[in-house]
Amino acid sequence: MALHTPPNLDEIMALVSQSRDVASTLAELVIQVDIQLSKIDSALSKLQPRKSGKLRIHWWKSRGKMVPTVAKWLYVRPGLWRAERVGLESLVLVVKTSHEWRADSPVVKDLMRMTKRLFVLRARALETIQNFKKAEALSTSNQESLELMNADLDGLLEALENRTDSPDSEPELSSPVLLEMEPEDDD
Repeated sequence: MALHTPPNLDEIMALVSQSRDVASTLAELVIQVDIQLSKIDSALSKLQPRKSGKLRIHWWKSRGKMVPTVAKWLYVRPGLWRAERVGLESLVLVVKTSHEWRADSPVVKDLMRMTKRLFVLRARALETIQNFKKAEALSTSNQESLELMNADLDGLLEALENRTDSPDSEPELSSPVLLEMEPEDDD
């Protein structure tokens, strides 16, 4: 039976440091994406006329979190506007290109393409951050189980050290693991 050596403790501690750095970098990435989305929203506000069909980036609450979304504003009646969310697939398609929209529509389309890339990048970064949180929860929830296994292993090792080669001497059963062990034959 081949014995495998555990990983070097220095390597594990280096991974801990790297994981912290990666999480920090991802958080900074999300912040930078949000800043870019804010700049795009400002540009959209200036490039489009204040008419039905104007696109803007708004932050909507979804499952307790603020999420950026492109909204198309529709004029319903005097004094009443309604925001309609635009799907990620159709960001470029909903850009108005007629009459007073025509001059700036190519720039608005480019902004929508950038917005789409930023939304995808933001979602991927947040997904990775969420995976870090799941890993932390996994570690925390299994701590008690690991402590019980460690106690069982310590008991097993102690019983094995107290074992003698005499056939008259049998170890005391101190662990459920020993109950399941079959004696080895040296034939």
